[in-house]
This record gives sequence, structure tokens and C-alpha cells, in this order.
Amino acid sequence: MNSNFWDNIGRTVTGAADTVGRKATEVAGVAKLKNQIYSLERDMKRDYEAIGKIVYERYAAAGSLEDEPLQQLCEEIARKEILIDEYQGEIDEKKKEL
Repeated sequence: MNSNFWDNIGRTVTGAADTVGRKATEVAGVAKLKNQIYSLERDMKRDYEAIGKIVYERYAAAGSLEDEPLQQLCEEIARKEILIDEYQGEIDEKKKEL
């Protein structure tokens, strides 16, 4: 009977350790996604600044704007917004699992 008791304790402790390990991995995954979101948002701010500079320079020089440079930056921002939404969805799913 004493052996059975210790076997049960061992299984319980092992199960708890496995659960803690899985949860720690999930939390680390959420932190990684949040870091990626932060990085993308920081890059987007730079893109917004670049758009503003281009718009102002065109306005100051000629009073008109060309579309190509603005188009490229806007496409980059749109791509990053999609990635942020995807990462946020992954975070939401991982939080449900915790």
C-alpha cells in the first residue's frame, strides 16, 4: 500500500510538472507574438513618418503628389496591419487555452 501511495504522488507531481511546462511554453509563445506586434507597430510608425515626409516634400516642391512612393508605403502598412491582426488572433487563442 505504501508503494501505491508514492506511485500516485509521483504520477501527480509528474503530471503537474508537464502541465506547468506546457503553460510556460504557451506564455512564452504569447510574449513572442506580442513582441512581433510591437516591432511591426514600430515599423509602421516609421512608415507613417516616411509617408508624411514624402507628402510634405511633394507639396512644398510642386504642390502635387505622385502615387508610386505613397502606394508602396501604404501597401507595407496594410501588410503589417494584417500580420498584427493574425498575431493578435493567435494571442487570443493562446489566452483561451491558459
